[in-house]
Amino acid sequence: MILMFDLFETLVNKRFIDFNRGLLPFWEKHYRGKCTFEDIKKYGEELFVLLQKAHGEGKEFAFVREELPLYAERYGGEVVAMDASEEAEFLMLCNGMAPAPGIAELLADCEEAGIPMYVLSNSSFTAGALWTSLDRMGIGQYFAQVWSSADFGKIKPNRDFYESAVDVILRENPEQSREDILFVGDMYETDVLGAHDAGLKVAWINRKGEKDTEHFATYEIAETRDLRSIIFRKGD
Repeated sequence: MILMFDLFETLVNKRFIDFNRGLLPFWEKHYRGKCTFEDIKKYGEELFVLLQKAHGEGKEFAFVREELPLYAERYGGEVVAMDASEEAEFLMLCNGMAPAPGIAELLADCEEAGIPMYVLSNSSFTAGALWTSLDRMGIGQYFAQVWSSADFGKIKPNRDFYESAVDVILRENPEQSREDILFVGDMYETDVLGAHDAGLKVAWINRKGEKDTEHFATYEIAETRDLRSIIFRKGD
């Protein structure tokens, strides 16, 4: 078995979402002398509309590559350069991220069992920032690779996004096949449909008791920690 996880609301829960919590220290450091915080907040709302438009077209609107240059264009000065650590700090301030209940124990048991694990996420933040965030929450060491739509340019359920990850996974695990990969995610439209289209088994975290209208989910669970009953079945 190989596990490929969605990130948000699968491995990590968001306790709140507030972009301005990250924007405030960013403004204080780079733009305090160029605009008011209310100005940059309003512009951030305009850029969020661009993000939504991009997502509606199946594309990602990358924070560092696409959004940061627009602040410089609007308010002047050099484009702010962010490394993965700084980007992760911004991301975590905005989202109040915490590991999903029981996930650290599950990942540790999977590692002990020799199960390779990966992350494929829709995010405007780079894979480096996502992995750094996972490290800061104490679970980054369990993953062989992390992929983000910010780097790929397209979002799940785009099949090419999945395939780019599957190609790497199968090269790193030549003794296993596509049929051995189990994708774990909470969003039907992106996780279940996308993984199924890529020919993967899917464990759907169906918290709302929704209907699997297309019958694409291989398994349905209530929380990520319930994956344990699938991975470590008695007699397997």
